[in-house]
Amino acid sequence: MATASETACGTCLRLRMFLTIAGALIAGLYLQPGWATAVAGLMPAPLLIGWAICGFGTLGFALRLRHHLRHQR
Repeated sequence: MATASETACGTCLRLRMFLTIAGALIAGLYLQPGWATAVAGLMPAPLLIGWAICGFGTLGFALRLRHHLRHQR
């Protein structure tokens, strides 16, 4: 069990934030279906989301590979 003096790492904090937002959205889907429909209309197209995930993933991989290769020498 964590004590008050321990701090959470950055990854844990991001995961907690993601789960909190996801939980609120799932609850909103159940409690307010009309609201969920309005929010879905504001979302970008699925193809655009897919391209963004691929693009950011590739960029992130390239940056980490460059960082790794620089420190390997």
